[in-house]
Amino acid sequence: MRSGDGLLPPSIAASSDGTDVNGHTLDDYTAKMTELIELMRMIGNDTQQCEVKECKRRISSTITDTLSAFSNGSGGWIILGLSEKAGFTPVDHFDARAMQEALSQACEKMTPVVRPVIVTCPFEGANLVFARIDEMLPRDKPCFTTTLGPHGGSFIRTGDGDRRMTSYEVDRLIEEHLQPTYDLDIVPGATIDDLDHALVSGLLARVREQHPHVFAGTDDTRMLLDLQVLRHDDSDDATVGGVLRPTLAGLLALGRYPQKYYPRLSISIAVFPGIDRDEVFRGDERLVAAKTIVGPIPVMINDAVESLMRWIGAKKPDYPPVVLREAIANALTHRDYSPDARGTQVRINVFTNRIEITNPGGLYGTVTHDVLANPHPVTGVPFVSTRNQFLFTLLESTPYPDGGFVNPEGGDGYQRIAASLHEAGVEPATTRNDINTFTMTITKHRTAANSTPSDISKAIMTVLERHSAMSIKEIIRELQLTPLAATSGMRELIREGRVAKVRFQDDPTQRYRLKSN
Repeated sequence: MRSGDGLLPPSIAASSDGTDVNGHTLDDYTAKMTELIELMRMIGNDTQQCEVKECKRRISSTITDTLSAFSNGSGGWIILGLSEKAGFTPVDHFDARAMQEALSQACEKMTPVVRPVIVTCPFEGANLVFARIDEMLPRDKPCFTTTLGPHGGSFIRTGDGDRRMTSYEVDRLIEEHLQPTYDLDIVPGATIDDLDHALVSGLLARVREQHPHVFAGTDDTRMLLDLQVLRHDDSDDATVGGVLRPTLAGLLALGRYPQKYYPRLSISIAVFPGIDRDEVFRGDERLVAAKTIVGPIPVMINDAVESLMRWIGAKKPDYPPVVLREAIANALTHRDYSPDARGTQVRINVFTNRIEITNPGGLYGTVTHDVLANPHPVTGVPFVSTRNQFLFTLLESTPYPDGGFVNPEGGDGYQRIAASLHEAGVEPATTRNDINTFTMTITKHRTAANSTPSDISKAIMTVLERHSAMSIKEIIRELQLTPLAATSGMRELIREGRVAKVRFQDDPTQRYRLKSN
């Protein structure tokens, strides 16, 4: 194939071995596209990671929305020339060459310009346009339609669609171009008397022990100023030099009761009776327990873990306490503390099969899913960047009431979580990240999602025995499977003749049932 035929991108055509800069061949892209189409046929719609557009006569008017959404999120795939309405089949008389050029031109309408890999791949006797859109670097976000500007032309992927970003989301992305300093904000009205004496003494003793030469001969007040626990509030004109007030970081780490000034900088815990919120919010069930945790960060972490252990069984816990402690500490340390987010709590939702810990604000700076999962090859810990650098530093030396320190190792919490779960025989924690929130999910035990395809098929058979027919989405939800795991298991059952496809007249959703013996 030649680049001039419109079948190979320049990055592939120019290489001597037929691969692009990422080492992928046209066959690789064709295989990936086919896999995505099979998945979408199973679930009946396009996905968070893949957008399908017909583009029979012209490029879709919303293509720039999708380019923006994938660039601002975790990246994704675009397939042109495929009809979702017709069951994800190729569109008749689709002009792949023209649409590939039109897609390239649409990429030029973005700020920053989007530079995807665009290929034309064969599929069921037709040629489709297939593009990979990579996530942009934090310093380049938001990606937006140039003519609409950042606040009107920035989108994010939500479910299987593109949503215009809110002003809050756009501002958070722009904020990442520089290091945020919201944790240095002076707390209006607070004084040094709002700090907990025992926590302050523990912090100062730890810092003096770690840095004896730096703080030799330095009095306590001077140290608290140097550590940005206190700052001079110059807004009080009647006081020469200003009043000493705690910073937000100082109050959160060392305050007696930070919620006196910020009532929602707390933790909300809800224990659900099943595996889904709907059982409470749409049914007659009630929450098993609910509690709000307050206090400085070390106290909130201790109290939250203690409450969870009491509710889930402390004698033989399904979740290692060290995992819960680290996950909650991460949520409180790295959450968004900008003024727009100070009314939002950290949420802990406990279900019968998992615990979800959600904090406002997504991953910051150079920290991505890949960075979390892949530690530095030399140090063994991830590259760390934090939006709350002063709070992060304070918590390295902030004591827990019962001993130890909140963040003594400085940034390897995720690795400790992974190691502890592995040691306990529990599957790895999963994370979900967007601009608004970051969620870590810890499962109760190994689920079918972590099993072999044969195990998954058996699990699907078991759940279908309890229902007359189910959709892939319902199976995913019931078994806590990934879409790929569910569709893989279902394909095996269909191939073996154990499961049949079925559609009901009043419901267009593709469903599956066990075949009669």
